[in-house]
Amino acid sequence: MVAIDVEEMRRRRQLQGLSQSDLARAAQIHRSNISRLERGHQDTISPRTFARICDALGVKNRAELMAA
Repeated sequence: MVAIDVEEMRRRRQLQGLSQSDLARAAQIHRSNISRLERGHQDTISPRTFARICDALGVKNRAELMAA
């Protein structure tokens, strides 16, 4: 499992003008996954889901979205 920096994910999503649904669609995951992350109900995700979110947000250096 990968610990994701949820605040950074949300910041990047909002800067790009994406809704949770937009990000979920681009990452090919369910919107409820994004919602759970942003509400703090989940803070780790599978490496595959993490990679999809990074790709959808255009994050080249994936360490930028990993929680410390």
